[in-house]
Amino acid sequence: MRIVLTVGLMIVFITTFFIMALGNSLVKQAVICEEIAYKPDNYNCRLEKMSIDMFVTFFMVLSFIIADVGALFLMITTWGS
Repeated sequence: MRIVLTVGLMIVFITTFFIMALGNSLVKQAVICEEIAYKPDNYNCRLEKMSIDMFVTFFMVLSFIIADVGALFLMITTWGS
């Protein structure tokens, strides 16, 4: 049981950083902000069209979330033994 919990916590810990990094890059790819020339500190932001890079990044984030859920399920089911 201790080994399963340790491995599960390591999986959750590592994939959380990947989720945050990939999510950050996905937002940076999707949202484009430009400063308005005649209004300092005012930005005009818009969403870009969905590209293949954003699509792949989204599915990578989704796969890491599924891995986290699987690891948490494994840890919860072995907790009582």
